[in-house]
Order: sequence, then C-alpha cells, then structure tokens
Amino acid sequence: MRRTVKWPDNKKICATFTVAFEAFTKGGHFKKSKSLDVNLVSISHANYGGNAGIWRIMEVMGRHGARATVDVNGLAVEKWPEAVKALADAGHEIAGHGTTNDIKMTDLTPDEQRKEIQAVNRVVKNVIGKQPVGWVSPGGGHTKETLSILADEGYTWCGDQCDDDPPYVVQVDGKKMVIVPKHWFFNDWRAWNGGASTSENAFQQFKDGFDFVYEEAKRGRPGRIDALVHAELGGRPYMANAYEKIIKYCKQFEDDVWFPTRDELADYMLSSNQPVEDYKPMG
Repeated sequence: MRRTVKWPDNKKICATFTVAFEAFTKGGHFKKSKSLDVNLVSISHANYGGNAGIWRIMEVMGRHGARATVDVNGLAVEKWPEAVKALADAGHEIAGHGTTNDIKMTDLTPDEQRKEIQAVNRVVKNVIGKQPVGWVSPGGGHTKETLSILADEGYTWCGDQCDDDPPYVVQVDGKKMVIVPKHWFFNDWRAWNGGASTSENAFQQFKDGFDFVYEEAKRGRPGRIDALVHAELGGRPYMANAYEKIIKYCKQFEDDVWFPTRDELADYMLSSNQPVEDYKPMG
C-alpha cells in the first residue's frame, strides 16, 4: 500500500530545512583530483562553510524564524565548535553525518561503522551537551547493518534512504526507527553546477515541486518537502539568496505547513500510532 501520513493539526504539508555542515581531510566537493593525496584548494573551498557560509545561513533562517536540521561531520564540530553551539542555541537540530565526508560507511565493517557513530556522538556531546538522535551518512551511503547500529547507539531517525516521500517507521532488531527519506526538491549541490547556476533557477525548481505537492495535498494527500544546502555552497551569497527565497515562499503558506526539525518529526511519528514495518534494506 502507498504510505500516507496525516500531519499535526491537519496541516497539508510538512516542510523541513536541512543544512550539511561538512569537513574534509583530503579534498572537498570542488576541484576534485585523483592525482593529489591532499587537495588544498578543494579543502580551502570546503572551509568556507565553517568560516562564513554557516553563519550566513543562520542569519537567513533567523530573519524568518526558521529552524533546520544541521547534518554535521565530527571534524566540522571540532574545527568550528562555536558555530555548532550557536546553531544548537538557536533551536536548530544537530544530526550526525560521519566524522569526515572523506569516510564512507559503505567502506567500513559493522564494527568500524559503530566506532564512526560513537566518535560523532562524543564530539557533538562535548560541544552541545547531548548526542545526536538523527543520522545521515556521507553521501547517504549505508549498509544493511547501519540502521541497527544507529538504533543501538540511541538514534531515532535515519535520512539515508530515498525510497518514498513521507517518513515511515520500521522495526530493526526489536527497536523502532523512523526513516526520513532524502528528497531532491532543492539540493544546492545539484543546483550549484560548479558555480554556474543562478538563485532564480534554483528557487524556481523548488517552487515547481512545492506547488505540485501543495496541489496534491489540497486534493487529499498530505505532502512533505525538504530543501537542503551545504554550508560551503549554499552559504555563498548567490545560493544563500535562493535559500532565503525558498524559506520566504514556504512561510507564505504557514497556515497549511508544519515546520518541524527532523527529530521533532521522528518524535511525532513514534508517538502517533503509525504503522510499523519490518526493516528490509532491499525494500
């Protein structure tokens, strides 16, 4: 059966905002090169996220009373702890996103994955006083064991999967976990195109998706949308401009839109008597 979720207060859409706050040890998203062991210009480009981009994104969201789930690499927390604390103090959710974006969960054994997750838990807790309850693997890469390990380590939701629109609840090794599927209504990595895209094009892509989902909701199927920026990309002025347009556009429909962070979304799913499925990694 097709999954359906009714939102609190009969809202038509659940809108989430997401920020990827990443750090690298060998090379980032920009000017990738297989010939360099350490690509300094690529790392420099990524460092923009902690030095400038994340602060601009916080300012954009603060202007409109919006909150995000911020997926943090452990190394980003260590390099920019004051930014992570400011995010948490402003009401944004801090979620786990691996120790660095260079390390892929799919390259690790289950024991190594557990150590990655525990390392992120420690460094985040050292800065904001509590561990994350949400997880998105770098690149979304996960194995059939990842979800069970997350459940063991105190997590309530995972955002690696991209197999549906609404969230859903699964049971893994006797524990309940919420899957919050990855969306592409707006992802600045796709829109960025090496710096060649425009904020107007990026915003229009999101608006087209939002309008479609909103019309579906008015016909009786509640919807969900998400908009994602990376601090190093979406925190640059021309793409931060698009993110601000997106937030302002969504806020025009505030009577019909619920704006939770993902931990709040997971709490709602776990407390509202949703169907529980056995976790099947292959679907």
